[in-house]
Amino acid sequence: MKIKIFDGFFLLQRVDNLIRTRATGTPEQFASRMGCCERDVYRLISDLRAQGFPIAYDRQVNTYYYLEAVKLDISIIVGSEKLLSIKGGQKESDLFSELTDSGSGGTHLCSAS
Repeated sequence: MKIKIFDGFFLLQRVDNLIRTRATGTPEQFASRMGCCERDVYRLISDLRAQGFPIAYDRQVNTYYYLEAVKLDISIIVGSEKLLSIKGGQKESDLFSELTDSGSGGTHLCSAS
């Protein structure tokens, strides 16, 4: 049995890298890269913005980008063993407190094929 909780973390790392490097392309291209539909891309960007990620879209170069530096740093530690570590960018965002405070029952992210 595969634990799917980590899939969302890895997806977030991938999305962060594409946005940070300005390599998302158009929403259609971004959806193709993520293995989901455009609607899911718009929902994902909206969810990230709602969590405080300063994301904008540049129509001249057709890519999403951060309006200011962002640092993504997620670690899962059980006992003394680090099970997962995801890092990227330069400005910290407390995503987990926002997710647990919102009571939304979870955030929908694209499911990669």
